[in-house]
Amino acid sequence: NGSKIHAVIKEKVDHKTVPAVFIRGEFVGGCDAIKSLYAKGKLTEKINVHRKVVAGDVMDTAKLLIPPRGKAIHALFWFPPTVNDYVVRVVGCQVFTLCVISAIFHEEDIAKWIAVFVLIDFVTRFLVGSSLSVLGMIATVLTAHWTPSFKPGPPKQFASFCGVMFSTVAVCCYFTGHELWGAVVIAMLAGAAGLEGFVGFCLGCLFYSWGIQFGLIPDYVYRIYTSSRQETVDSWNYLHLETKSNAIAPTTIIKSTSSKIDLKYKQKTDEWTLSDFHVVRNMQVGYFAMPLALSGLAATFKLSSNWIRDFVDVSGENKTFLEDTYWKVTSVTSAVVFIIMFALYSIRFLMYPGKCATEWDCPLRGPLFGTITITVMMLSFLLDDVHNDETIADDSSDITRGFFFVGAIVHTALTIMKGGEWIGRRLELEHVHATWIVLPVGLAVASFCLPVLYSGDIDGPLDDVILAARFFYGFASLMWVALFTITFFKVVTTHNSDDRIRHSLSTWIAAPCVIGMADYFICTTTSAYDMAISIEQCKGAFVQNYFIGIMFFFIFVWASMPQINFFGREKFNMNYWTECFALDTLAAASAIFHLIVDDNEKTGFFFVFLTIAVIANIVAFMHTLVSMIHRRSVFTPEVKWGPLSFMKLTHEAFRGVIPKLSDALAALEASDDLAIKEFAALFSQFSIVHEEHAKAEDKVIFKTFNDYFKDHAKKWNDDHSEDHEKMMKWHASINILLGPNKHDNAKAEALRNLKAELPVFFEHFLEHMRGEEDNLQPIGRKHLPLEVTKQISRDVFHLSSAEVLEVILPFVVNNVPRKQQRVRYLKCLCWSLPERAQQIGAIVYRNVDAVMWEQIRVEIPEIIPRGEYNWR
Repeated sequence: NGSKIHAVIKEKVDHKTVPAVFIRGEFVGGCDAIKSLYAKGKLTEKINVHRKVVAGDVMDTAKLLIPPRGKAIHALFWFPPTVNDYVVRVVGCQVFTLCVISAIFHEEDIAKWIAVFVLIDFVTRFLVGSSLSVLGMIATVLTAHWTPSFKPGPPKQFASFCGVMFSTVAVCCYFTGHELWGAVVIAMLAGAAGLEGFVGFCLGCLFYSWGIQFGLIPDYVYRIYTSSRQETVDSWNYLHLETKSNAIAPTTIIKSTSSKIDLKYKQKTDEWTLSDFHVVRNMQVGYFAMPLALSGLAATFKLSSNWIRDFVDVSGENKTFLEDTYWKVTSVTSAVVFIIMFALYSIRFLMYPGKCATEWDCPLRGPLFGTITITVMMLSFLLDDVHNDETIADDSSDITRGFFFVGAIVHTALTIMKGGEWIGRRLELEHVHATWIVLPVGLAVASFCLPVLYSGDIDGPLDDVILAARFFYGFASLMWVALFTITFFKVVTTHNSDDRIRHSLSTWIAAPCVIGMADYFICTTTSAYDMAISIEQCKGAFVQNYFIGIMFFFIFVWASMPQINFFGREKFNMNYWTECFALDTLAAASAIFHLIVDDNEKTGFFFVFLTIAVIANIVAFMHTLVSMIHRRSVFTPEVKWGPLSFMKLTHEAFRGVIPKLSDALAALEASDDLAIKEFAALFSQFSIVHEEHAKAEDKVIFKTFNDYFKDHAKKWNDDHSEDHEKMMKWHASINILLGPNKHDNAKAEALRNLKAELPVFFEHFLEHMRGEEDNLQPIGRKHLPLEVTKQISRDVFHLSSAEVLEVILPFVVNNVPRKQQRVRYLKCLCWSLPERAQQIGAIVYRNVDAVMWEQIRVEIPEIIPRGEYNWR
C-alpha cells in the first residue's frame, strides 16, 4: 500500500518525495526539513524530547549529557563535503560537449588533446572539487548569480573518479593508435556527462549508492553533509544576503581633542566589513600580484617560443616551441589588468593617502609595493621584440628600456628604504614575513631583463649593462639567502595561525628560479666576450638554482596534503595570485631547462609545470571574477583578527545560546522536571562562561585597556559587578525549581521571576556585548602590540581552571553559528598558546560529536591529541 499512501500524501500536502514526516498530525517536510530542524536545535522541541541531564538536583552540578559521538569521515583528499548542484550540472554539459567533439573528430589530433584536457580536469575535480578545475570554475562563474543548490560531495567525487577512469582509457587508446576505441569510450563518457548535465541524473552516484547498500562503502560517509548542510546554507545566506541588509556605516568616535594621541576609533560591524565593496577605497597593493602573475605567465610563454633561440644554446633535436600568439595575448591581458589596477591605486593614493601610508608601514604589505615595479620590468621584457624595420625597433627599444629603468630604479629605492626600516625598527619575529623576499626577487628580475633588453649593444664582459646586471644580481642573491634563513626559522618555530601569511612562502620557489635564470642570462652574455667562461658553467649554475625551486615545489605539495594541510585552508583571496607567480617562474625555468638539456626524457618537467602554471592562472582569474560578482574577497576590507579575537567569538557563542535559553524559558512549567533540569544545565553552562568571561575582562583585558586609556572600560566593568549580583539571585531561583515539591508556591514565584527578569537581562547583555565590540575591540586591534595581545590571551587562559575550561571551550565551539568561527576561535588560542594546542584539542574532542571534530581537525591538525588519528 506504499504507493497508495504516497499518492494521498502528494494530494494532501503536495510533497512528491520520501520520506514525508508528520509530527502530531502536522506536516513538517522531508529529509532536508528534518535535518534543518535538527541543525537549528528545533527538532527536540517539536517532538518534546529533552536532552539527558547528569546530576541535575542543584544547578551547580547540572550538566547536559554529551550526545553519542558516532562516526564521520571526510571525502578523500581535499574534496568538499558539500557541492553546488548547479555547478556540477553545468560542468556535465561542458564535459558532454567536449567529449562529443572528441568522438566526432577522433581521427584528428584535436581529439586526443581534448581527451587529455578532460582527463586533467577530471583529476583536479576528483582531488579538490570545482575550486581548482578549469571547467568547474567556468561553471562557477556562469552560476555565480544563482543561490546554490547544495548536494552531498562524496558521491560526486566517486562520479569524478569514474570520469578519470574513462578518460584515462580514452587517452591511452588515442595515443596508441586505437582512435576508434578511444572515440567509443569518450562517447560513453559523453553519455554519462549528458545525463548529469541535462537531466540531473548522476550515474556514478547510483553506483555509489549501491556500494553503500552492499556494505562496500560505510553508511556514515554522508554524515558530515547531513549534519552541516543547514549550517552551510545559513553561512551562505549570511555572507551573501544578510550582510547586505544589515550593514551599518561606521561611525568615528573621538574621545578628546586635547591631544593628537588621544583615543580615536571607528565603530564598524562585521556585516559592514564584509559588504563594503569599493574599487578605489579597498584597492590594496597586494592585488598587484594578479598582473604580476599574468605577466609571469606571458614571460613563460615567451621563453617557450622561437624567440628564445637568440638567447639560449639549444641542445638536442625535436624541441617543442610555442606559438608567439600565446605570449602576446597574455602580455596584453597582463598590461590591461596592470593599467587598470595602477589607475585605481593612484586614485586611492590621492583620495585616501592615509590608507596607502598604512600599507607602506605594514611589515606584511609594505614589501608588496615591489610587485608594482616587478610588473613594470616584466612588461618591458614582454614589450621588447625584434622588428624588421630598424627605425621601429629603435623606437620600441627606447620605450621598453625607459619602462625598465623606471621599474628598476624605483625597485632599488624600495629595497633600500625597506632595508633601512628593517634595521632601524624594532620588530618581533612574527613581523618578519616571506613577502620581504619580493624585493630580492625584483632585483633578480632586473638582472634577468638587462641582458635581454641590451642584447645587441653589449661590447664586452665589463660593459655597463653587465655591471648593472651584476649590481642587481649580487644583492638579490645575498638577500634571498638571508631572508630565506630568517623566514624558514620563523615558519618552523612559530604557529603561523594567520593563513594569509602562508601564501607568501611561495617566494621560496620564485627566488631561486628567477636568480637562476638571471645568472644564466648574465653568464651566457658574458661568455661571448670572455673565453674563460664556458656555456657549460652557465648551465651548471642555472640547473642548481632550478632544482632548488623544484625541491621547494614538492615540499609545498607535501605540506598541502590532508595530513598536514598547511596550505590551501582558506577560501580564495587575492593572495593566491602570489602562488601563481611562483608557479610561473618555475615553469619559465623549466622552459630554459627543456632547451639546454640534451636528453628529451628529462624535459618532461617543462610540460608538467607549464600545465600547472596555466591551470593555476586560469583558475585564479575565474575565482577573481566570481569574487567580483559576489562582491566578496576582492575590493573589500580584509577581515582582521588576532590573538584577542577569541573574546568576540565568545560573544558570538553567547548570541547563539541566548535564543535557546529564551525558548526553553518560555516553554518552562513548574511541574515539568525534565524541562527544568535541562534548562538548569543549559543556564549553568551560560552562567559559568559568563562569570569567567567577566572575570577575564575585569582582571586582565580591561585592566590593560584602562592602563593605556584611563577608565575607558569602566562602564563595562561596572556592568559586570551588577550582572554578578543578578546571576547569584537567578542561581537561587533555579535551585528552588529543582527542589522536590512540584506544586510549591515558592517554585511558582521563582519561575515568574525568571520569566520576567531573564528576557530583560538577555537584551541588556546583547547591548553590553555590542558596546564592548564597538568601543573596546578597536583598542586591542589598533593600539596594543602583538606580543601584548598574546600575553593577554595567555593570562586569560591560565585564569581558568582545567575543570572550567572543559565548560568554556565546548560552550563556544558548540554555540557559534559557523564553522569558520569555531576554527578561528581555536586558532586564536593556539596562536598564543601553541604549547597547549593538544590540551585544547583534547577538551574539544571530549565534548563534540564526530562530525564537528572532523571539521575542526582537518582545519587545525596541530590540536589533534595523542592517540587520535593523525596525531603528531
